[in-house]
Amino acid sequence: MNFMKRHLKSGSFGNLLSKNARFEKGFSYIEVMIALVIMLVGVLQMASALTANLLRSYETEKRIISKQIALSTIESIISARDIARPGAVEGWDSIGNVGNNPVDGTPRGIFLTGWTPIREDLGWDGVAGTADDSCADGAACIVSGRPPNNSAVVKGYQREVVITDIPDSERPTPPYPIARRRIDINIKYYFNSIARTETVSTIITNY
Repeated sequence: MNFMKRHLKSGSFGNLLSKNARFEKGFSYIEVMIALVIMLVGVLQMASALTANLLRSYETEKRIISKQIALSTIESIISARDIARPGAVEGWDSIGNVGNNPVDGTPRGIFLTGWTPIREDLGWDGVAGTADDSCADGAACIVSGRPPNNSAVVKGYQREVVITDIPDSERPTPPYPIARRRIDINIKYYFNSIARTETVSTIITNY
C-alpha cells in the first residue's frame, strides 16, 4: 500500500498506465483500409487466373472437337476412294471438289466447296462433306434419288474441304491421270466471338 501511495503521489503510476495505453493502441482506419485493398487485389488476381484457366480449358475442348471432325472427314474421304456406289461415289474419280475431276467431259468430284454446315449423320453415301450431309439447318438434306438426311446440325462448327491435284514430273498429266491429291480439311469454330480454324491435311494416292 505504501508503494502504491508513493507512486500515486509522485504521478509515476499514472505515467505507467499512460504508456501501457499507448502500447495497446489498435489499428487506425487508414491501416485497415490499406489491408483490405491489398487483400482485395489478391482475391481479384486469383479470380482472374481461375477465369483464364476455365476459358483456356473451354478453347482446348473446342479445338479437340474440331480436330476430331477433321480427322473423321479425312477417314471418310479415304474410304470413298476404295468404294464404289453407283450414282454417289465412283472411287478415285470422286475424290475432288464439285466441278473438278472431269471424266469424258463430266466432272466427277463430289465434295462441296466453301464453308458448309456439318450434319451428325453422313447421309446415304456415307461420305462426309458431300451434298447429303452439308446442307443448312432448318430442313433435311435432300438429294434426288436418295433418302433425306434429317440428322441435326453440329452447332458452332463449319467445315471446308479443299482437294488439290499434285502433279508428278515423272508421270505428267496429260497423258497420265493424276495419281496424287492433297486434302485439306478446315474446321471453323468460334471462341469469344472470334472465328478460329483448325486444319488437318494429308496426301492421298491412287496406288
